[in-house]
Amino acid sequence: MSSRRDFLGEVWRWTGAALSVLGLGVVWKSLAAKGESREVDLPSDLVQRLSGDGGQGIAVGPLFLTGTPSAPKALSLECTHLGCRVAPLPSGAFACPCHGSRFDSEGRATSGPARRPLARAVLEKRGDRWIARI
Repeated sequence: MSSRRDFLGEVWRWTGAALSVLGLGVVWKSLAAKGESREVDLPSDLVQRLSGDGGQGIAVGPLFLTGTPSAPKALSLECTHLGCRVAPLPSGAFACPCHGSRFDSEGRATSGPARRPLARAVLEKRGDRWIARI
């Protein structure tokens, strides 16, 4: 016959084991999510509006498009500090409203807590449309 102390010891042991497994699962999932990519279909009419002569870029969902219709470029609008959405500025730079990070027109971090540049999306032409992978 077990005592109350033995029973409570087993309860705590199993609770600790369950919490450890749960914690490892959360860490595993968060690390695995960083490697996932998603595709964004870029509307052809928006890509056709791009001009390579220093004109303003176009925000499309989570991306900012620049370049020309034949050679578009895309930056992620997700701040590399904590993932807030950055806002394009009239100067061509980007500003994060959450913690004050600033990025130049090429997406390089210039000030604030963000140290990494904005992610560049990989663009792929499929038929008459562009697909961005971020």
